[in-house]
Amino acid sequence: GGGERGEPHLPFIAVRHHSVGSSMRAAGCVGVTALSIALLAVAMGSAGYPLQRVLRRLYNVNMLFHEDNIVENFRSMHELGFPHMMVSTRDAPIAPLEPLADAAPLPSTFEWNGTTVNLSQWLQDKWTTGIVVIKRKSLTKAQLVYEHYGRGNDALSRCVSWSMCKSIVSTMFGIAVDRGIIGNIEKETVTDWVPELRGTGYDGVRLKDVLQMSSGVAFNEDYFHPFSDINMMGYTLAFGGSMDSFVASLQREREPGTFNHYVSMDTQVLGMVLVRAANQSLSAFLEEVLWSKVGFESSAIWSLDNEDSRMELAFGVLGVTTRDWARFGWLLLNEGLSPASGERLLSKEWVAAATAPDAPHLMPGKANTQSDYPSFGYGFQWWVAPRAEDPSLPGRDFLAIGVYGQLIYISPDDGIVVAKNGAYPFYASMQQAGSHENDLEIQGFHALRAIAKHYAAVGGAW
Repeated sequence: GGGERGEPHLPFIAVRHHSVGSSMRAAGCVGVTALSIALLAVAMGSAGYPLQRVLRRLYNVNMLFHEDNIVENFRSMHELGFPHMMVSTRDAPIAPLEPLADAAPLPSTFEWNGTTVNLSQWLQDKWTTGIVVIKRKSLTKAQLVYEHYGRGNDALSRCVSWSMCKSIVSTMFGIAVDRGIIGNIEKETVTDWVPELRGTGYDGVRLKDVLQMSSGVAFNEDYFHPFSDINMMGYTLAFGGSMDSFVASLQREREPGTFNHYVSMDTQVLGMVLVRAANQSLSAFLEEVLWSKVGFESSAIWSLDNEDSRMELAFGVLGVTTRDWARFGWLLLNEGLSPASGERLLSKEWVAAATAPDAPHLMPGKANTQSDYPSFGYGFQWWVAPRAEDPSLPGRDFLAIGVYGQLIYISPDDGIVVAKNGAYPFYASMQQAGSHENDLEIQGFHALRAIAKHYAAVGGAW
């Protein structure tokens, strides 16, 4: 399983999706200073790396999010020199999306922060590269009610997940729990599975607290600060270092299970547990339990940390088509039943637990001072939407969110999934002053919720 190994070259610098610091919280890359580049080049060269490879890594890392490169890079991560793994569908049956000849257009507007926003203009202005809206008609039938691509993308473009990958890892974790290869997440700890992390911030932390981004580990994800934790992680990758070793360097700052602090390394730790529990790579396990069973039409591509340890970057670097992101949402809309076959892939109980906050620090609402990002609630690596009538209460709709404009919005009440990819290079300009929250994602949620309500009203939901 796991498919073909890609040609190794450039590791990746700093990814995350929500977080700390005045910077933001997501997959990102530091604007590497000239001094940092020089120091890295000298150090890597002295360590035996060919200088050409050193310079290529540093150049690609530094230019990854540049306005002139970002769109092409986001659909071509596997061509930038990163080591990677292909995740095959194994030619399994595809879950069909039935096109509608007379489908209604998108709604003209959506509401955000007391203002009416032109939806089409917003999608264009925010560099949307693909949007797919599907309306479920039965467990294994769905209509493709809207599809559009921009900025050179098409239905075959594999769009980098950034932190939407975290929701994939959560789903894989749930399957492992359902199969009994991982036990009670309320009792089992990280170090039950990864004893190398004894004495670190993850020592004795319950698996559930890691799933809920409440590990208590200290981590600064300000990727505009050259020496933040997220950028030190990036330097580790640029050196060809191991993600497992980097995780082992982290320490605790608060009691686990008390504060919703978004730490991308929490997801990397979940990946470490999964590798040991499944006794195979993340790519191989993903192919076995999801990619060959859900009804995806294209293979996926998962970036790795380096050419030796070849550990998947679980926290956010998976390339998937926009249609297949929508099919992943369809699996969750089906409460774990395959859109292709109706087979149960994930328990209904896991889906319910994964998409609902169950503690005060995980609830939505500005009154929650124990969360980095109280506009949403939080489950097991899924964001939970606030209720429209009372934003301090969780709704039934939920999201996967990735930096620079990646979203999967799932509305069980409407029977709708909306998948959107983007490559907005001015993400920093939408950071809320004095807050960890970013308006691109909050606006995106309101836009996609309006789209779902619009299409649910056309013909009714199943």
